[in-house]
Amino acid sequence: MRAEFEDGWHPSTKLNVIGAALDFSRVDPLPENVTRDEIEEYCYTLEQLYGSYVDRLVDETVLSQREAQTWVLRNLVHEGADRLTFDAVGLYVWAIGRSADGDPLSRTIVSTYHDRAREKLDAAEATVTYTQPPPYPDDLFDDPTMLWVEGRVAERLARRREGSESYSDTLERLLDETVASVPLATLLERLRDDRGAAYVGVQTVRPDWDRHLPLSVHVPDPDATATPVDAEVVRVGDAVRPFGIEERSIDTGTASMLTLFAASEGARERVDPETGVERLREALAAVEATLPELVDRAEAAGVTALAVADQPVGAGLHLLAVGADDDAFAHLDRLLLDDRTLSVERVTTPAVDDYEAAGTTLLWTAPDAPFGETRDLPADPAERRDRLPTALLRTG
Repeated sequence: MRAEFEDGWHPSTKLNVIGAALDFSRVDPLPENVTRDEIEEYCYTLEQLYGSYVDRLVDETVLSQREAQTWVLRNLVHEGADRLTFDAVGLYVWAIGRSADGDPLSRTIVSTYHDRAREKLDAAEATVTYTQPPPYPDDLFDDPTMLWVEGRVAERLARRREGSESYSDTLERLLDETVASVPLATLLERLRDDRGAAYVGVQTVRPDWDRHLPLSVHVPDPDATATPVDAEVVRVGDAVRPFGIEERSIDTGTASMLTLFAASEGARERVDPETGVERLREALAAVEATLPELVDRAEAAGVTALAVADQPVGAGLHLLAVGADDDAFAHLDRLLLDDRTLSVERVTTPAVDDYEAAGTTLLWTAPDAPFGETRDLPADPAERRDRLPTALLRTG
């Protein structure tokens, strides 16, 4: 098997391509057109970027050399570089300090080192978390995260707290005060009344549409310089998002968009601003999920089984929600694992009788699934991750 890449690509990109082409069933698992010297050259270039971080972790924490290497290379991304896959990390560990003897470390071995590092770091974070008196962060927040600031900054924050605000509440309030914002319903009304918009939708086919909302506004006289509101972000319930407006002609197609507002013209469904706000709120909540959250949604929707195609689609995975309604996972874009995020490129909803197991892997089944086996979701995050085919994990 060959590894196809261009000379001008970053060494991290080249390593990812080489890692994807490894074949451990052969005596020499390396791609036929790549030499060990070339791999060492790419790895030593990356060592100049990450080596000092690894050395510091080894010297000042309980992480071993291998644990530090896998953790740094998977979780730190230098500007201009790509995040390394586990296969690429295996090439790096193999080349740095081992004179490229033997074979590169497999993805399984590298992920084991990564899991050990995560366990040690989680234990360290838990130790810090419980050094202060209660209430503890887990009792206050859905997803607590440690944040380090200068002592004088903490003192300033303490003086800015209002009433029973937590530091998190204070920071969020102060950040919101630094940008001009507008409620989504108000924005939609302004576009309708001031710009004569007949339709407003979110272009959900755009990458990361949920992080910066690309609004398509269909008006009688499109004007690229129009500014109906003086705001940088839009508020959708508790969520705050930056947004952009692209004015288009009235007859622009809307099939691939999430409709937020539509006037009752012709056969177009009428959608008022309040309904549009609720639609977007639900879409933002559904755009990413962990495997347990995905199963919870499936159970609530009466889905019979969840499966994935064994081979990637584009740069991500193909999810099959067997027995689901067509729109059950309409806005799912990302699947969150314990150590990586996978892109959901396609979702299909085959009927139970139409589901073909060949070429797919079952992730979960309902207790009454008629497939000759039932499959629960493992409680351990690493076991859940290992249920996914290797080819899909390599995309994350």
